[in-house]
Amino acid sequence: MVLEYFEPTTSREALDLLGKHGDDARVIAGGQSLLVMIRQRFLSPSYLISLKKVSGLQGVTEDPSGKLVIGAMTTHKEVSSSPVLSRKVPILCQAGGKVGSTAIRNMGTIGGNVCHNEMGADPPSALLALDAKAVCESAKGRRTVPLEGFFKDFLETALQHGEILTALEIPAPPANAAGGYLKHVLRTGDLAIVGTAVLLDVESAGRKCREVRIGLGGVSPIPLRARKTEAFLRGKEISEAILNEAGEIAMSEVEPITDSHGTAEYRRRMVPVFVKRAIRQALDLTSKKGTK
Repeated sequence: MVLEYFEPTTSREALDLLGKHGDDARVIAGGQSLLVMIRQRFLSPSYLISLKKVSGLQGVTEDPSGKLVIGAMTTHKEVSSSPVLSRKVPILCQAGGKVGSTAIRNMGTIGGNVCHNEMGADPPSALLALDAKAVCESAKGRRTVPLEGFFKDFLETALQHGEILTALEIPAPPANAAGGYLKHVLRTGDLAIVGTAVLLDVESAGRKCREVRIGLGGVSPIPLRARKTEAFLRGKEISEAILNEAGEIAMSEVEPITDSHGTAEYRRRMVPVFVKRAIRQALDLTSKKGTK
């Protein structure tokens, strides 16, 4: 198989190439997932359009409202070590730091990871808990898609024909919110058997939940928000009894499968364990914020 390789330098040039070659072309970011699929003959494109040299697709910016914009070509290493993200949304830094190996983090990009949409990937769970949006561009213009609606099925997203993911937007989180990302694996670097991201905001006087967002990965064909669990927790004083009930609700929201890493039942049973653990961690962090 002979591949023709392009390195456009602008988004417009990349979109023109994608429009010209249609289904015979694939967009390549870091290549950590796409090249594996080509080698294993899951895909056989005739053209590869690299985004490596396209200007404006890398880095992290913050606007006056506190909204964060992460270029799709920003690597996992850059995400995990970003001073801005560490200060504003450390939960995403934690997720980025748990992606694969050092080599994968150095080469792989957050945009490529989100577009590949592999079950058990780390950044999507954190991005869901942060209420992120995907910025998609085509020759017809630009649109913004809430990330919760971006993931459609296993390895499928809402990207339309001729579109490229150019950025991810994260609104400013509640000022006193805290949280983290926990990942259950058998071996370091594996995809998550259960990936749990929690962002929690409690009233300053105690443990009453004002806002909570929970992103789960590895336990359904696509990453998801545990909406029923969130609704149950809002307005309640967080206790062990409440956590136990929240864990059971979270377990009812997932649709795990059996694979080489674990059975569906094992994944399901691990959900309440890690949801409760992540909420406790977030609660501890909010308490420390309140004492500063």
